[in-house]
Amino acid sequence: MASMHTLTTWRYSPSNDNFEPKSADRKLGSREVLIKTTHSGLCYTDVHAKSKGCGLGHEGVGHIAEIGSEVTTHKVGDRVGWGWLHHSCGNCASCMAGYRQYCADARGFANSELDQGAFGDYAIWNEAFVYAIPGGVSSVSAGPLMCAGSAVYEALDVAGTKPSDSVGVVGIGGLGHMAVLFAKAMGCAVTAFSGRETKKDDAFQLGADFFRTTSTPNSVWPNPKSLTATSIRTGTESGINTLLICSNEVPSLEPLLCLLARQATIIPLTIQTTPLVIPFLPFILPGHRILASTEASRQNHVAMLQFAARNDIQPWVEKFPMNSEGLKEAFRKLETGAMRFRGVLVKEP
Repeated sequence: MASMHTLTTWRYSPSNDNFEPKSADRKLGSREVLIKTTHSGLCYTDVHAKSKGCGLGHEGVGHIAEIGSEVTTHKVGDRVGWGWLHHSCGNCASCMAGYRQYCADARGFANSELDQGAFGDYAIWNEAFVYAIPGGVSSVSAGPLMCAGSAVYEALDVAGTKPSDSVGVVGIGGLGHMAVLFAKAMGCAVTAFSGRETKKDDAFQLGADFFRTTSTPNSVWPNPKSLTATSIRTGTESGINTLLICSNEVPSLEPLLCLLARQATIIPLTIQTTPLVIPFLPFILPGHRILASTEASRQNHVAMLQFAARNDIQPWVEKFPMNSEGLKEAFRKLETGAMRFRGVLVKEP
């Protein structure tokens, strides 16, 4: 017989502009696991979902407290994490090819299972959408890796990025700073773009070889401590092979296209509802392409965690208590652009 559990999750209440806990009962399915949450990253997708009244948080980390009768991939006590996606049909062409994130029946945070989230005490998920956290990755780091880390790793992979490539990252924030960390760990030369010159020191500390502003992209600052930058005699980076757009909105592409190598790949990881404007001939003649990339495949989610453990990738985080005041402050910093660079909610003992 399936066991029943009460899950308590924090939600936003617009009537009093505050975060409140709300409980709901849910049965544990035969292929599901009950996770006692300890940490959760805060993503801008949580900001988009705040007004829906659903359980918030989708970068969860915790320990398995109970397993369903048919679970085979995890056991009680395992430290695991989960991200945005929690359901796909398993039978369509996309699912069978390993790209379940593009399943027509894919369901994720804020569009199903609205009574639970990572900002809470427990969560129940299908075992196939839960990932073991390697021992070399702390729970604080694991939270942001479950969404932001997997997203940038997937993007670099589908672009076919090689260690010899040059990678451009537009936007040095919660998502972009992780793109710099992963691309650099892959051996790529990295150019960081930001709308603010004040991000230059942060970009260099993250490992970027070059820095440019989106307002004056033709001006370039090489990282004085980068062996890659100093080894290029011209003092400017080579053409960018993969451009990841991680800013809050896609900037004008026209001044960026001239910085790309021939047949470059552009991947917008931005969530926006406005159209993407592409300068036609400057995009077509060099043979560029734009790829869509969202959630990571299951294979890449596992590979990302292993890669992060081997390369000691540690997101820059600020920690907050997982309570009403902690959530309010974390959301405030994220929404005002003051977060450096990823918020992590920590469950109180």
